[in-house]
Amino acid sequence: MSVDQSQGRSPSQAYLLGFDIGGTKTAAVYGSLEGEIVERAEISTPSEQPFETAFERMTALAAQVLEGTSNRGFPPPDGISVAVGGPLDIERGIIYSPPHLPTWESAPLKSRLEGYYRLPVFIEHDGNAGALAEFYFGAGQGRRNLVYLTMGTGLGAGLILDGRVYRGTTDLAGEVGHMRIAEDGPVEYDKAGSWEGYCSAAGLVKLAYQKNPQTWPVGTTAHQIIGQALAGDEASVNLIQEVGRWLGKGIAVLVDLLNPELVVIGTLGVLLGDLLLEPARQVVQQEALPGAAKACQIVPSRLGHRLGDLAALAAAISAFRTGKWNVSAAQTKEVVQLMDNPKHPGQDRERVVASLRAGLEVRKQTIALLTDQIVEIAALLVDHLKNGGKVLVFGNGGSAAAAQHLTGELTGRYKAERKPLPAVALTADSSLLTCIANDYDYEEIFARQVRALARPGDLIIGLTTSGRSPNVLKGLLAAREAGALALALTGENGLAKPVADYVLCVPSSSTARIQEEHEAIIHAWCEVIDGSFSEEQARR
Repeated sequence: MSVDQSQGRSPSQAYLLGFDIGGTKTAAVYGSLEGEIVERAEISTPSEQPFETAFERMTALAAQVLEGTSNRGFPPPDGISVAVGGPLDIERGIIYSPPHLPTWESAPLKSRLEGYYRLPVFIEHDGNAGALAEFYFGAGQGRRNLVYLTMGTGLGAGLILDGRVYRGTTDLAGEVGHMRIAEDGPVEYDKAGSWEGYCSAAGLVKLAYQKNPQTWPVGTTAHQIIGQALAGDEASVNLIQEVGRWLGKGIAVLVDLLNPELVVIGTLGVLLGDLLLEPARQVVQQEALPGAAKACQIVPSRLGHRLGDLAALAAAISAFRTGKWNVSAAQTKEVVQLMDNPKHPGQDRERVVASLRAGLEVRKQTIALLTDQIVEIAALLVDHLKNGGKVLVFGNGGSAAAAQHLTGELTGRYKAERKPLPAVALTADSSLLTCIANDYDYEEIFARQVRALARPGDLIIGLTTSGRSPNVLKGLLAAREAGALALALTGENGLAKPVADYVLCVPSSSTARIQEEHEAIIHAWCEVIDGSFSEEQARR
């Protein structure tokens, strides 16, 4: 079957999954080629985490975003876009140990994303991505030559020259933080006096300590210094103005070299405004060629807090706008495939695939993060059951069903033929549940049963996807008070840790995904229990 290209979605209806990988956080963003941000989520970026761990966390974060957009009726993304700090090989998408990600040694980010999502992947230096975002949607609209300075955790530049991003011979154009602008000063890039050492959040903290360790001792953060300056603290204001003057010295070099119309300052420029930028402007007027300085404006990012999200999408948007990516052709192929199977309408099929894919991402995270804990708890179950203990299980709604599922597998059987094992679901007796709820309180329905039945040597399991169900938390606390071992199965958030001996937190905030993983964990435990008890029975 063939289909006219007009039957597919227009490029304005194409959507992207973007990643903004920064020094302190990684964001996953779903948005359009026209810069509309539909949904986002973020996590911290531990600087020492290995690439594989970071990749698993990124894709799990993206799964949450895609599940949210799918539930709202949006289609799967047409491409993947990434903004990440350099040095990197942009076309091949290989990252070479940037200062904020030192363990990413020759990390093959592009190929991993292509293999994972089976979609076109576009990667850009975060400085270039920020420049493109401002060029398309912010202060740089209508300009031809601009410099964007990240000025966040570190300092990098994105260069738009004659309307196109400039990367240099080996993709290292814009690594301006490495420039030495003083003989001495804070150390970044393993050398004193680098521009990043003076004009970045990391450099600000080091400069403050060098200036006055009593006022700004070890442990002081950039946010604290910025807050003090904005509140009018004289020492902090003077420090920021000094940083502004160093910023101006570096900009003056770029103005003389590139003759831009605009220099846009990122994070610290947005936060500090003229307190930082006015000293920089004054230095540029003093040090740059008069004609070049007069033609150049120095402004904070117009996109403000939207900058990182739009930068995450910028690599793919640039590929589309410069003709390197034909979105319509890819969409037409997708439409043909969907129309060849008329029994399954396109939107329904997309929703099903998105749901299944989201479950896959969380399963990968469960394997990566929880396997050791799952094995440890399986061994505890075997040990308690072999020593005459019993298992009490409870939860609400879908978790109640999972509780009864576990007791059925234990008292009945899972796969192997072995003796029945003592397990009770505290959710199954409707008369008892309504009695306790009516005479006492619904929050007591599990705790009162636990007090009646639990003994030392028993193992008590409470399931709560939110980790906050009051009746489950009270039941776990009652188990500990009875001398039994308390185990909580939860999602990634919650309040179970103070009331349970062991807490297994599924890495998701989606109720559906958490419930799926709870069932998978139960089956994994049953595999171990079956193996142990059937082997014991065979020996007899």
